[in-house]
Amino acid sequence: MSDTKKTLEAELRGILEIEGSLTDEQCARVDSIENEIETIETEARTAAARETAEKRLKKTSFGIGDARTVKQEDINEQYARWALTGQESRGLGDQLITPDTAGGYAVPLDLQNELVKKMNGVAGIRQAVDVRNYAFDVQIAQVADRPTIVDFTGEGANYDAVGVTFGQVRSYAFKSAAESYVSEELAQDARPAVVQEILEAHAEAHSLFFDGQYAVNGAGGANGPEIIFNSTQTGLNVTESAAVDTLVLADLISAYYDGLPAQYRGGSFSWVMHPTVESVLRKELDGNDRLALQPQAVSTYANMPSSNNILGIPVIISTQAPTYADAQASAAVPACMLMDRSSYRIFDRLPMTTQRDEFSKGSEGKVVFRSKFRSDGRWLAPYRSVAIKLKQA
Repeated sequence: MSDTKKTLEAELRGILEIEGSLTDEQCARVDSIENEIETIETEARTAAARETAEKRLKKTSFGIGDARTVKQEDINEQYARWALTGQESRGLGDQLITPDTAGGYAVPLDLQNELVKKMNGVAGIRQAVDVRNYAFDVQIAQVADRPTIVDFTGEGANYDAVGVTFGQVRSYAFKSAAESYVSEELAQDARPAVVQEILEAHAEAHSLFFDGQYAVNGAGGANGPEIIFNSTQTGLNVTESAAVDTLVLADLISAYYDGLPAQYRGGSFSWVMHPTVESVLRKELDGNDRLALQPQAVSTYANMPSSNNILGIPVIISTQAPTYADAQASAAVPACMLMDRSSYRIFDRLPMTTQRDEFSKGSEGKVVFRSKFRSDGRWLAPYRSVAIKLKQA
């Protein structure tokens, strides 16, 4: 087909190089050649597109949101190939590979997606709020001062306009990094298991680190995520425990029914708290000295689902949230948050960058595994959530 196209193009050039006007027959031939060339090019494009599509359909994909079931043995096989050679079986087109001098091999994207799933599966604040993936910084319009209409006018009368002040929430990309070393012998002799364990440990470490940033450690602004456990957050609904330094189930009931504006009931809510706070609530006794929060009807605590509920609302446990003692020490630190999922957003930059480097520490007989993850957290609608702080003495 390529030779035919070259022949037609040569014939076309020969006609166009003729001096003077072309005859009607020559003009007709020019049109005919152009049509033939266009047909050949269309068929070539179609064949190339079909070939590309067929190759892609034959590949194994572990993409997030893939409806197909992913078998663990398939994932392990991909880990093994990558651990052994720095590559995997599907060729160079779907991964990033750097030369030896640049430090090593990047993890294929399908394995990165599996790591992200592991990270999102770590118990913590990610389960209670809105998590979005972005490839860039974003700015979200926000109503800074919500309008309040206090009067009405008669028919045909002048009205007083109610203004609305808009602001914007900007996300940043704060980065965490991890690095692990293993011997070349271990990396070679225990390839699938050791690589998978290392990368999953990195994913868990990044998740726990940022869980602390979202909960209490973030500096806000351009210096870190905005923190969730902050009684002084602008627009956040705040309630106080009835007793000094003590949290009981009645305080949670008051937070939902008294602290949350009625128009926001019915949202996707979670209780977010530290294990020490949950422990206090679980130990509360009723008037008959029985646990007020009875265990679910299963044989043992070991068989209970990881996400229990209080008042029908799921309980999300974060080991990075303020402890019961932290809440007792400061009114600015809530003991528990009633979080609506839409009130706070986590902005992730994906994929998490992971690298296998057998060169920079090669003289020491080590293989290096590095990972970097970028994320941010911002309040979008704090008025949809409630902070429960402990009454101070």
